[in-house]
Formats: sequence, structure tokens, C-alpha cells
Amino acid sequence: MVTRVAERPVRDEVTFIGTVEPDRAVTVQAEVAGRVARTEPREGEPVVSGQTVIAELDRIPNELSLKEARASATKARQEWDKLARGYRREEIEQARAAVAEAETRRTWAEQELRRMEELFARGLIAAQERDRAWQAHEVATSQERAAREKAGLVEAGPRAEEIAQAEAEYRRAMFVVERLEDDLRRMRIVAPLTGFLVKKRVEVGAWVKTGDPIADLIDLDPVYVVGPVSEREVGRLSRGARARVTLDAYPDRTFSGEIAHIVPQADPQSRAFPVKVRIRNPDHLLKSGMFARVALEITGNRKALYVPKDAVVRRDNASLVFVVENGVAKARVVRTGQAAGELVEILDGALTSGQEVVVIGNDALREGAKVRKVDAKPSGGAGPGQPPKAR
Repeated sequence: MVTRVAERPVRDEVTFIGTVEPDRAVTVQAEVAGRVARTEPREGEPVVSGQTVIAELDRIPNELSLKEARASATKARQEWDKLARGYRREEIEQARAAVAEAETRRTWAEQELRRMEELFARGLIAAQERDRAWQAHEVATSQERAAREKAGLVEAGPRAEEIAQAEAEYRRAMFVVERLEDDLRRMRIVAPLTGFLVKKRVEVGAWVKTGDPIADLIDLDPVYVVGPVSEREVGRLSRGARARVTLDAYPDRTFSGEIAHIVPQADPQSRAFPVKVRIRNPDHLLKSGMFARVALEITGNRKALYVPKDAVVRRDNASLVFVVENGVAKARVVRTGQAAGELVEILDGALTSGQEVVVIGNDALREGAKVRKVDAKPSGGAGPGQPPKAR
């Protein structure tokens, strides 16, 4: 049985062994200090971004501080509103009445002082009584002066800087309220991604400071297989190239992926470049840390000649292919290249495209033997124009 030598484009492969890594790995940290009141979930359990509570701190001390801060803000707001409104008519009348009352007390004290001075001059009272009258007059005069100053301020109304100061005090109080509210929100620590909790770092009752680790989370959809590629082969790779991935954990399955990243910095010791292959993992079958074998497909412009593997026979430590010329078998010593399914690449130009080669019955065939042809279709599963996959 004979078939013809076929010329096909070559689809090469670059292979490497890598490790499965998560799409994202996060260590959740405490944003405020406090005592841990509860922790959930357990290690290995799934978490949902923005929904699953990883841990919660004791809220009571902060809630009490927030109530106090809100009360201070309310008082500051009332004072600001009062100054912004200005004084009421009743307050102005009260201030004027206080001036009149202070003036009356000062007038009476002045009269009493003159009387006491006359009595002292006539020798009817002691100096101490005169001095007490003088002190009472001074106090009344001072009180009248203070009442007049206050009335003047009330009638003039609050100054602009007083209103601005009251407003600033209210704003400061509200900043304290907002900060305490934000601290309360941060005391409930939620998952920042959808994935799994892989390590819990605190327990209930522990005191944590700002920045202390709470738990480690990973996202496993997608995952990346990361491994080294030599500098001789990395130049043949490009982002988006297809990849086949196999793992010992699933020996009967092949996972499809694509090159996501080619790190442009080689390892200083191995001189290899890390390559990351992205794989969709909705069922979370692939776990972080698994070893994987990756085959990256590279389609180039090179073409090669292929014959069925059965066309090659071994004799005297040489590989032979029998070609049919004018009905006679001619032995050609060949050097084989990459295998591709049921086909094998022929190197060194020993054959030409379209030549007829013997596939069946060539084990005992000799040079110059006559051949009766029975045509066969090329095996290997690769149709015309389709490059076989090299292994």
C-alpha cells in the first residue's frame, strides 16, 4: 500500500512545567484598632466580594464616642445658627434693662459715698465705713460699664468673625462625627474579592492594631500557570497564543488556555523568562500550587514534508523510506524530525513532495523490488492545508 509525501505548514510547540497560581491573592488587614468580636468564615470556605464578613471588631466603645461627638456637633450648630440669626428683640430689651438697673445702682452708690464722706469729715463715722462706701461705688461703676458694653454688642449684632468661628467649630465637630462613622464601618471587615479564605490570622478576643493581618484570600477564576521559558524560545511566543495544559491531578483531562503575560525580566540564575498562561476555572478544579505541564502552540511560516510513521523502517541502524519509481522500490535513507500524530517529519531533503512511498508491506521490501500499488489516504487526522500538531 502506498501514499504520497505531503508538504504541510509546521505547528511547533514550546513546553514548560509550571505552577498554578490564583488570579488574585490578598491579605486582608485591619483598618482600625479594636478587639475581635467575631470571625467568619472558616479556612477553605468561599467568600463573596462586598458581602462575606471576614471579621468584626467590638463596636461599643466607638458607638459611645459617636453619640458624644453628635451631641457636640448639635450644640455647635445651635450656637452657629444663633449668631447667624442675630439677637432677638427680647434679648436687646433685656440688655437695655440691665444697663438701667446698673446705672441706678451706680447712682445710689455715688450718693451713699458722698454722704459717708460728709459724715467722715464731721468725725461721725470711722474711715472703714467711708472705704466700704467707696468700694461699693467702684463695683457699681464697673458693673454699669460692663452692662453698657454688653448692650452695645447686642444692639450691634454678632461680628462676621464670630459667625465664622462658630461655623468652623461646627464643621470640626462634624468631621469628628464622620470619622467615627467611618471607623464603625471599617470595624466590619468584608471580603474584597470573590474566592476562598485560605488562612485565618486572628481569633475572637484578640486585639488588633491598624494594619494587622486578618485573613488571606485567593481568587481562583481564572487561574494562571506560571513557568520558565528559555531565552532561545521566548522570542517565538506572543500574547494570546493558545496553550494546552495537563495536570497529574486530572490525568484524563486537558485544559485550554492562552498566554496572558510574558514577563520581560529573566531570572538572573536560570536566564529563563516567566510566562503566565490564563485558564478559565469556573468549577475551581484547579487549585493554587498544583504542578502543570504546558504546551504552547506556535504557528510559523516553515513547511515540512510528512509521511506516515509506518512508511519508515529501521535497518542496520538507519531509517529507510521506500519510494516507488516506475513501479520499482527505491530505498532512501532519511532523518526524521518531529512526530505529529500518525505522521513524522522528514528532514534533509531526502524526499520530495508528491513522491509515492510504501506504507504497508515495506518490512521485507528490498531495493529494486517491483511494487504493485494500492493507494491509501494519509493517516494522522490532519486534512489538506491543516498543519499537524507537533509533539
